[in-house]
Amino acid sequence: MSATLDPAILETILANLALLFLTAAGDPEKARHAAIQALAAHDVQTEDELRLAAEIISFGFHALEALGQAGAPDLSLSRVLRLRGSAVSLSREAHKSRRRLDQLRRARLAPPPQAEPAAALPSQPQPQPQTQPSKAAEPLAQQVIGKNGGMTWTQSYQKRILAKRMAEKAKKVQAQQLAQMNGVASPAPTL
Repeated sequence: MSATLDPAILETILANLALLFLTAAGDPEKARHAAIQALAAHDVQTEDELRLAAEIISFGFHALEALGQAGAPDLSLSRVLRLRGSAVSLSREAHKSRRRLDQLRRARLAPPPQAEPAAALPSQPQPQPQTQPSKAAEPLAQQVIGKNGGMTWTQSYQKRILAKRMAEKAKKVQAQQLAQMNGVASPAPTL
């Protein structure tokens, strides 16, 4: 573990993790040592990494505890299922924390991007061949807008519905006018 970690944060996390090991260790100092070893196995260097490592350890041990409790023979089926569901959820959270810790570690260990020296840049821009981008290369939003005349799908749909209603209204008005011309009384149009 890094020496740059805030001692108060480190002590708080160690105290909480030591409780997980206390039953098996039997001694608070042994439990604290076990917590230190568990954190050291994650090679944390920053406070974010420390927090994530603590989550991984805690979620993992709580998931194991829930599975252990679910094995008791005197539990109801609903209680067993709840404990197993809790174990699955805790395990999932541990995996999420593991992925996030791995991302932080990769970002920390990655070499910084190097800027190209100005002399390496070409003096004149090179002409690029004129090619049409494929439809697959276009973002989905651009493809949709291109198909709908610059409108979103919702705008296009609303326009179609409005046109349909206007056509239905025109048919009703035309039918009423035809009926009036034939001398048949029809009810007034509804708007």
